[in-house]
Formats: sequence, C-alpha cells, structure tokens
Amino acid sequence: MKTNNTTKNNAWRAAAISTVLGCSSTAAAQQETLATIAVDTAEPAESAPERGRASDTVQLEEVIVTATKTERRLRDIPASITSQSGEDLERRGAQSAEDILKTVPGANITYTGDSPARVTIRGISSDVATSPTTGILFGDVSFTDTYVPFVALDPNPFDLESVEVLKGPQGTLFGASALNGAVRYVAKKPVFGQWDARYFGQYTAVAHGGIEPSYGGAVNVPLGSDDELALRVVGFVRNQPGWIDNQRLGKDDANNLDQAGARGMLAWKPDEAWDLGLTYAWQKTQAHDPAVANNHDGELSNDNRPRLSYNNTHYNFVDLSVKRSFDWADVTSDTGYVVKGGHNFFDASPRFVPTGPFPIVAQEYFAHSNTVSQELRFSSPKGNGSPWRWVGGGFFFDQRLKERLQVPLGGDGASVEQLLPLIEAIAPGLASQFATTGQADLDSGDLDVRVREIALFGEVTRELFDDFELTVGGRLYKTQSGGTNTQSGIAVLALYQTTAHIVDETIHESGFNPKASLTWHVTHDVLAYVATSKGFRVGGVQPGLVTPLSSNPGPSVFKSDTIWNYEGGLRTQWFNNTLHVDLTAFHEDWKKPQTVQNDGSGLGVYIDNVGGVQSTGADLAVDWLVSFVPGLKLSFAGSYARTETTKSYTSASGDTAAAGTPWPLAPRWQTASTVSYLRPVDNWLLGSQLTHTYLGGSISDIVSRRPIFGYQQWDAQLSVANPAISWLPEIALSVNNIGDERGIVNRFASTTPTAETAASEVYYLQPRTVILRLSGHFGN
Repeated sequence: MKTNNTTKNNAWRAAAISTVLGCSSTAAAQQETLATIAVDTAEPAESAPERGRASDTVQLEEVIVTATKTERRLRDIPASITSQSGEDLERRGAQSAEDILKTVPGANITYTGDSPARVTIRGISSDVATSPTTGILFGDVSFTDTYVPFVALDPNPFDLESVEVLKGPQGTLFGASALNGAVRYVAKKPVFGQWDARYFGQYTAVAHGGIEPSYGGAVNVPLGSDDELALRVVGFVRNQPGWIDNQRLGKDDANNLDQAGARGMLAWKPDEAWDLGLTYAWQKTQAHDPAVANNHDGELSNDNRPRLSYNNTHYNFVDLSVKRSFDWADVTSDTGYVVKGGHNFFDASPRFVPTGPFPIVAQEYFAHSNTVSQELRFSSPKGNGSPWRWVGGGFFFDQRLKERLQVPLGGDGASVEQLLPLIEAIAPGLASQFATTGQADLDSGDLDVRVREIALFGEVTRELFDDFELTVGGRLYKTQSGGTNTQSGIAVLALYQTTAHIVDETIHESGFNPKASLTWHVTHDVLAYVATSKGFRVGGVQPGLVTPLSSNPGPSVFKSDTIWNYEGGLRTQWFNNTLHVDLTAFHEDWKKPQTVQNDGSGLGVYIDNVGGVQSTGADLAVDWLVSFVPGLKLSFAGSYARTETTKSYTSASGDTAAAGTPWPLAPRWQTASTVSYLRPVDNWLLGSQLTHTYLGGSISDIVSRRPIFGYQQWDAQLSVANPAISWLPEIALSVNNIGDERGIVNRFASTTPTAETAASEVYYLQPRTVILRLSGHFGN
C-alpha cells in the first residue's frame, strides 16, 4: 500500500513538473513529456517512442497546435507560430490580451479611449478607424469586424487550452480577417467519462491605485452512460482596479474595469467516425474610463477631463462543429455566429480646449454587428502512410454592421451662450439655429454596411525524397463590401447646405492569395524552411466625413490592401531535446495600406490607400532545460523589425511622409527573457520565475511622430503546490512591473498638434501590480 501511494504521489509530482516546465498544450504531448521525467518510481520510465532513444531527463515538450486546421507538431510547421499554454497564462495571473502578448516578441498591443485595441505583428499595425491587420479567432471562427471595428475579442484565459500567435499573412486559411497574422484562442474541450471541477480566485492590487478581486470556475460533466457525451461549463468575473485619478471630478482610480463571461461546450462522439461540438460564449465588459493622463511627468492623473469616458461592450458567440472521418478524408463543417455591440462615450473636450472650464465636445459611438460564417473543410486522414497531406474546402462569410458616431456639442456645465462663438466659427450664420435647439451635433454619421466573402482554399504537401516537404496552396476569393454612410450635423449643414449627406457605395473585388513553402529535415534535430504567403483585407464605403471644400476631398470608397511575406527559418534542438534554438528571418511588403487622411478643410477625415510599407527583420527563440540544475529553465525570445514607408506621399492637408519614415507602433527591438525554477520538497512543489521584457521605441503616428514605448519591465512570481492533496489549492504570488516603470504605451495623435494638445492624452504602462492567486481542482 505504501508503494502504491508513493507511486501515485510521484505521478502527481511528475504531472505538476511537466505542467510548469513543459507547458504541454495537449494531452498527447503531456503524456510524452511525462514519460521522460525523472522521478522515483517502482519501474524506470519508458522513453518517448517518437524520439527512438532512451532518456532519464526532463525534455522540452512536443507542442501540438491546430493553427493549420489540422493537428501538427509546432516545430514541424514552416511558419512563425508562438503557442502559450492556458496553464502557464493562468499561473501568471493573465487576465487580458495585453497580459498574453507582452511576452511574445514581434507582437504588441495598444489602446486608446476612443478606439478598440490594435495588435501589431512584425511592425505592421492598422491605422486608427481602419480594420485590423491582425485577426482574432476563437477556434477556427473569426471574431474580427472586417470594417471599422468596434468590439475586440478579449476572453479570459481561464480554462483555455492555449493561445496561438501566428505571425505573417494568413490569407490562405483565414481570409480577409488575418492580413498579417492572427491571435487564436483555443478552448479546452469536454472530456468524456470524467468529472472534474477547476476554480481560481485572485486579488489584484495596483500601486497608486485600487485592489479588486477576480474569480472563476469550470466543471466537466460526463452525460449518459456510454462515455460519448460530455459538457464543459466555464464562468468568470474579472474586476480590474484603476490607477488614474480624475482630479477635475475628484474621482480616484477612475479607469477601473468590470468584466463577466461564460462559456459552454457540448461534445458528442457517438462512434469513432463522428465528432460533434457545440460552443457558446458570452461576455460583457464595462470600462469606466480610459487610462489617460495629461502630463509627461509620470503622474497618474488628469485634470482637464470634465466627464468620464466609458466603453461598454458585449458579445455572444455560437460555433457548431461537425466532423466525419472516412477512409479517404476527414470532413468538417464549421458554422459560426457572432453578435457584438457596444456604447462608447469619449469626452474629447481637451482636444479642442485643453484648459476650458466646461465640456465642449464628445465622441459617442453606438455599434452592433451580426456575423455568420460557414466553412466546409476536407483534410487527409491521419496515419494513412501516404507521402501526400492536404486540406481544403469552401468558405462563406456574411457580416452586417450598424454604427452611429455622434460628435455632440455642449454638455453638463456648458451654456448655449458660451458655445455660440464656437458654433459661429464652425458654421457662420447657423449659431441662431443652435441657440433655438440648445443642443446639436457637430457631426454624426450612421453606417449600415455589409461585407461578404466567398472563397475556395486549399494547400497540398508532398514528401520529397526522405528529408524534404513541398507545400503549395492558395485562396481564391470574391468580396463584396458596401452600404450607406448618412451624415448630418452642423458641419454637414455648413458644408453641403443640407441636413443630411448620404454616401452609398459598394465595391466588388476578387483575387488569389498564394502560399508556398519548402521544408528540409537536415537531421533528426535540425529543420530548415523557406516560405512565402500573401494576405489581404477588404475595402468599403467611406466611413468619414467627405467634404467638398478641399481640393482633394477624398474618395467615396477605399480599396483592399495586400501584404506579401517572404521568410526563412531554422529550428534546432540539442542535448537530447533539452535545448531549442530557433531563428527566423522575414521581409514583408505592404501594398497600398489603408490610412486615415485629413482632407485639408479641417473638418473632413477619410480612409485612403496611400503609399507602401516594408518590414524586414528576424526572430530568435531559445528554450533550455538546464540538465545539471534540475528544475531550472531558461527562455529568451527576441525580435528585430525595421518597418518603414517605401513611397513618399503628401496628404490633402499638406502633411508629408517621405520614403523611409518609421511606421507607427512598430518598435525595432523587442525581447522577453525568463528564468524559472521548480524544486520538489517531499510532496511540495516550490516554484519561482523572473521575467524581463523590453519594448523598443516607436512613434504614435506618422504625422506628428511623437515618441512612445522605449521601456523595460521586470515581473516575478512565486508558487507553492502539493499535488498529493487534491483539495489543497496552488498559491501563486506575482509582482508585475517591479520597478514601477512609467513607459508611455500610446499618445493621442493629433494632425494639428499644439503645445497644449500634445500633452493632453498620454497612456502610461500599468504601474507595479501585485497578484495573489489561489487555484485548484476536484475530480477524477
């Protein structure tokens, strides 16, 4: 009996060690890693059959990903993909997309108060008010609004299997939703025949700010008696403390956030041939104020904002996946339905009158979108022994977006008489009309837009000789994007002498996105590849105010833009798979990027396809399990990207960008270094981790070129767990931004900056944050 308990405890210890050091992302990978962990067992551990050689040391895990729409070893894929396990993200206390991406060099995320988050990959980022250059996916379903985005997916990492970051164009498999990369959230699937419950609770304390709790739970329930039906339900509540004080209103920690969400996943496998899954997700987020300061001194406060600026968003997501395996192919039908909406109120008074005594102007957004997608996919069956491997199918996407933007003048504390001079300056002769109504919009726009994509896609891989693989593929697509933009308000009345100006346009585009790669298995431990791919995103009807007063008022539509990517990579493993050293070099060519322009009148803003951008650089990743110090793991990931314009252009407002101008939000250098150590003491596991990240300098916009980024950050973590006592929670203590750095993560980009407005909106890095987390599980 004593021997059995010892064996069982050692198995628990091995599982915990592999989770912390290996960060296995699949059950199969975890089993393979466990088989090579050195523990005191009654019998010696067997070697992993794939490696074909015995080992008595811990080895780096074999991460399995589904980013290529088939299950493959990450290190066999000729593309740049970073995978972070859900367990690792949970242990770090990660609660948002920002927490996830900060340790992925070559990727960063920025926020402002009046627009959704923007993800930059390899220096390629979207301009404000244009559709994302990086797609967001939940499983294989796109969550991206392909036109004037409003709500961004930001699921809580709790109970996720992994988060995959795909660098470079993903146009072949994911279409217009992934111009230059994708962030893909992969949820844990229900487990048949197993009861299991997980939970977490954590307190987050921000220096100079508040303290708030977050908590969540997940339960896996087998249904029926034949182990063919299972349900997994997840729920969480996130309360993010604020740290910016609004001195004008006397409100401390104004930028706090409340979030709640739930996921439900039903799996049914009536026999070995069928695999059906139904997923539902719901989330609501209330951001009470942006983290904006109006100084360059590192003071976490503002004194020029007479109203709070809130952003309330929500979404509902449904995905039905049906898979049928035949001898000749696996056939998968994936049907997605996403509903998103929100209300954003942003007090823009400081942008107009930075020291004014009352509210002048705001930007108020109302948005709603419905998206239906259907993909029918065929892929080669596993283990058929054929030198051919393939995947392909058809895709249909239909997205309906309705948005309303209002720029109301006035507000609490501003009288009609005080605003009349401003109105008279904007629209001479119309001040009397405003005096009659007492409230008016400077401008308002109602968008009713529909975007459709129909595509055929596929890729084929052929083994050549014994060591080479050639992959070719592509996506043949047709898109339709258009609708109406109905504009009204004082500016429209002044410019067009009418109460409403309607732009009604639809564009039809088609094209082919090719993809090709050649992989060479130099040895069992060395792989080299070269690859090229192309991505695209759709155009559409002009969403901004197009004025007749400028010599160049801007087009009524903007068109799609494309990116070509060329890269080569080398993946190596050393010392019995305890050291990985990977190097990737790339060059990306962005043709006619969608950028926001001012038309020269001072009132009109539009999207146009202008100039070009190139990004050239390299990524280096090193992971080392130090065999002579058991439990020690060293990791380093770094990226370099030189992202610049390739053509000179002058906007209608006279702003000039010469060739060679740095692209905004594109740091040249990024690094992330981690030292982790896990020490077993009897049945206890004591863990520690230290992480250093560096984000090189960049600019906030291409016109004013104000400096941002250029900071480093230290994070540390301690954890203690006892896997032998199932009811005892693991305790983790994390301290992020130990040095309490005041890095600038974004700034407002005005096209006509003054000494006052240049400092009106500064977004600082989150101050030192302490997270105490308890987590555990029950079940078999």
